[in-house]
Amino acid sequence: MALTLRRNHSRSPAYSDLEDWIIFSGQWPIGRVYEERGSPPELRWRWSFYGGVDKPPGMVADARAPTLEAAKVQFAENWRKWLAWTALAETAR
Repeated sequence: MALTLRRNHSRSPAYSDLEDWIIFSGQWPIGRVYEERGSPPELRWRWSFYGGVDKPPGMVADARAPTLEAAKVQFAENWRKWLAWTALAETAR
């Protein structure tokens, strides 16, 4: 199952000019990716997994990227590492 993005509508109106997304696996929100004002271009997008994720060696639970596409790729790569480490699989529910 592919990861999907849904707009985060609970963000403060002060940030309404910036993009903000919740990342879902099926019906479960698992992370967030959002644009940061004032960040250098190479660090404009921040992504993170929700909660205090226990993680395998080599997995990153939060980072920054220059574009939304790069952030989505980084998140997905680390999501797959976590799934493999936990021996879980995404389901189509």
